Amino acid sequence: MLKYIFVILLPISFFLGLIFGEVRLSISQILHPSGVYSIILFDIRLPTVISAMLIGVLISLSGAILQHLLKNPLVDPYISGTASGGAFGAVLTYFLLAFNLPFSWLIYFQPIVAFFTATLATLITVGIGRKGNVYAIVVGGVVVSYIFSSLTTILLVIFQQKYPQIPPLTFWLLGEISIIGWEDVIILFILTVVMLFLTIKFSRVIDLVAISDEISYTHNINPGKFRLFWLLLVSLVTAYIVSIAGIIGFVGIIVPHIARRIDGSMRGLSVYSPLIGSVIMEFSNIVSRGIFGTIIPITAITALIASPLIISILVRVNAGQGVES
Repeated sequence: MLKYIFVILLPISFFLGLIFGEVRLSISQILHPSGVYSIILFDIRLPTVISAMLIGVLISLSGAILQHLLKNPLVDPYISGTASGGAFGAVLTYFLLAFNLPFSWLIYFQPIVAFFTATLATLITVGIGRKGNVYAIVVGGVVVSYIFSSLTTILLVIFQQKYPQIPPLTFWLLGEISIIGWEDVIILFILTVVMLFLTIKFSRVIDLVAISDEISYTHNINPGKFRLFWLLLVSLVTAYIVSIAGIIGFVGIIVPHIARRIDGSMRGLSVYSPLIGSVIMEFSNIVSRGIFGTIIPITAITALIASPLIISILVRVNAGQGVES
């Protein structure tokens, strides 16, 4: 029943995403766009709506993969510090260019720089919680996130004094899907196809590694290298998302837990997490883009949705009742 609800909500969220924004479009303006409304629809609204759905797919898949492989129900690119690390790398390239500092040419390789800093943040968090303790990796991730977010804030404050016209702090620290073109949509689409393909293809292997390292070795699979591959892939995807939309948190936590109510295997998660994630992200983005008359950061919305679930998981873990939803 749950999966059919989200199947129905998907086209509804897409259509509502086309209607609502800073400029509200009528149904007739969407079906028969002309003049300025054609520009709004095809150059602004459509790439924004499509990007929101693709970002929802990527973040949800990333969260499902991290939770499965690290055996931790509270891991996602936000909690693990990956997103904050990526944001720091992206902002750093702008900062070097703005003040004509050494290595200012890195601005041309911004996603790569963001990838390295995102990976660094992830590896630090995983190192802190390497013994599998739920609380250790959560607390470690929060600390790592705060460190990189603080560094990003410092750079942005200095940057804004010289260039007041740059996006506000909330863009980088709390997420906003607004300034996106078709080039970004194409890249997001390619990343989504690759991520879906690899996740479905290696779903059984991910399940195997999640069960036991010893069993993995008996099947000629090196669990350490396998986890590292996925950590690097998630870092790459997160870094690109952060470079165009800032830090979007908690979607990667809540979606896998909802998807597990339908199918808890990795193959099931690879199908239902993208579906649920795209719907939740699209509705969150509708609220974010001005349905209440002002732009609200996306993470502020997703945090309100995720908080009750996170608390319930921590309570169950503390009570020794397991972590499955």
